[in-house]
Amino acid sequence: MKFKVAFLTLFLTVCFSPLAAQTCPRGHARSLAYIFRDGNRCEGFRDRTASGPPELIAFYTSSLGQDYPDSINIRVPGTDNIPPTIEVESYFRNYRLDNLATRRGAAGFTFSLNSYVLKEGRVPLRSLNAVAYILRNSSPVYYPVILEEPTGRYEFVMYTPLYTTFPTFEIRRDGRTVYSEPKNNPQRRQQVKLTWAYANAPAGSYELYITDGEGQSLTFPFVHNPSWY
Repeated sequence: MKFKVAFLTLFLTVCFSPLAAQTCPRGHARSLAYIFRDGNRCEGFRDRTASGPPELIAFYTSSLGQDYPDSINIRVPGTDNIPPTIEVESYFRNYRLDNLATRRGAAGFTFSLNSYVLKEGRVPLRSLNAVAYILRNSSPVYYPVILEEPTGRYEFVMYTPLYTTFPTFEIRRDGRTVYSEPKNNPQRRQQVKLTWAYANAPAGSYELYITDGEGQSLTFPFVHNPSWY
């Protein structure tokens, strides 16, 4: 009987442990390496391979300043009760946070991040990029990440491993351009940013549409709703 109870306990532990425990290594809590932390996330510094096509690494609104709070409130609204994939990173020392065990509430999915790693690694809070998405028909649909409080503007950040231009860098809705901010000079940084003050933009489905210097076009669908704020 004791054997059966022990086996059942082990089975439940393996089956229902957070996904993060299976996707990042374990390590000492005081280490700043990318490890499984506090039973609810993967976080720390790790190497990044610069390859592949341009990718969307940020769609967020943030009130974070220069001072480190003890914890940072992370919220993703509007995903229809589907837990989003959330990724936060900074290219300062290749900081990475993912596999968050979020909590669902009336305001969306939330997570309170202990800022220990950020403080110890002296990662500038304004260098953080955050993105969240769910899969629909096997393709990502993006939702805004709110870091602390919304500010009335979204930050979109593309990562590209190569120097290139973005002659088309715009927000579209129903095929019409809502906002455009082309980058016609070669981007020497690997991060290319577009800031959109969404103001009174109506709720609905939008897309970030870009073309790069090689003529390749990419579309990133996202959802906006002013009632989330």
